[in-house]
Parts: sequence; C-alpha cells; structure tokens
Amino acid sequence: MAKGRPREFDLTEALDHALLVFWRKGYRATSLDDLTEVMQINRPSLYAAFGDKEKLFLQTVDHYREKFVVPRVRKLLACEELREGLLEFFRSMTTVIIDGDTPPGCVIACLLSDDCCDSDEIRTKLADAIAGADGAFTRLFELHRKELKKSIEPPEAARLMTSVVHGIATRARSGATKRTLLQIGESFVAMILRSES
Repeated sequence: MAKGRPREFDLTEALDHALLVFWRKGYRATSLDDLTEVMQINRPSLYAAFGDKEKLFLQTVDHYREKFVVPRVRKLLACEELREGLLEFFRSMTTVIIDGDTPPGCVIACLLSDDCCDSDEIRTKLADAIAGADGAFTRLFELHRKELKKSIEPPEAARLMTSVVHGIATRARSGATKRTLLQIGESFVAMILRSES
C-alpha cells in the first residue's frame, strides 16, 4: 500500500500563524485567504490538516491554551505560598494579555466570547474553558484553604478568579494600562485572602 505524501508544513508553526490572525482580526473577520496566506498552505491542505475554518479556530484555541495558559496555571498550582503565587500568576498573565508581539486581550475570554452565539461548538468550547479554569482554581484554593478568608469557599473564590482574569483581558482589549490590570489582580488577592500577620 502506497504511503501518503508527507505534509510539507509544520503543524505547530501553522497553528502559531493561524492563532495570531484570529487573535488580531477575530473569527468572523478572518477569511480563508488570510489563513492560507499566513500559514503558507493552499485550501485543500488546510482542509485536510485542520478541517474547515471553525474547526481550525477551535484548534487554535486549544493551541493558545496549551502554550500560554496551562504552563502558568501549573506553576500556580505548585506554589508554596498562595499570595505570592497569585500575584506572580497575575503578573505573568498580564504580560500575555498586554505585552509582547501578540494583540491585547485573551483568545478565550475575548474571541470565544465574541463568537460563541454563532456556533454550538464555539459556545461549548467557551463553557469547557470556563469550567476548566474554575476546576483548576478550585483545586488551588482547596490546597491553600487556610489562607482564604473564612467567608469564602474555594469554589466561590475560583469562580471569582476566572471572572477577574476574563475581565482583565476585556479591559486590555479596550486599552487599559498594564498597571491598571495588575492593580485589579492585586485587589482580588487582597479581597479573598486573610490579612498577613
């Protein structure tokens, strides 16, 4: 049986390029021509490797999560001291959201939210991303329960944190400064943790 012709492009690199296009232009405004140009592949190759535009978009969301979010959440879950772990997480995520060569905002908080009403699959992806964040942050706060204020339970603190991260991303999209975003993170930390003795 003859072997299929090997792909002439790197899948990860292609996802990197597609991600940046979606991040800059949004799902609706990104055309197949935009994608094939930046990924340097033709339409048949795009369809064969990734499926249609929506399936490619959802794969870029997963790629974004694995590249930018998961490593920072893992580091947070491994922290020994919750206050500093949270502050470092917000510093690191703010750098992703507002600094560097990427557009402002978060692909999950901004792009998925923008387009979730048009597609059941995109809506499900957004719901899964939120549930995943809530679950990870709940585990974090359960591990460090003694550092939380008595009035706040871990699942509540987790939902608040997910909402704060998404809110920071939205504010970044609207032009908020890095200092403003960091202050929001710092205020959240002060709100949920017991006072330092």
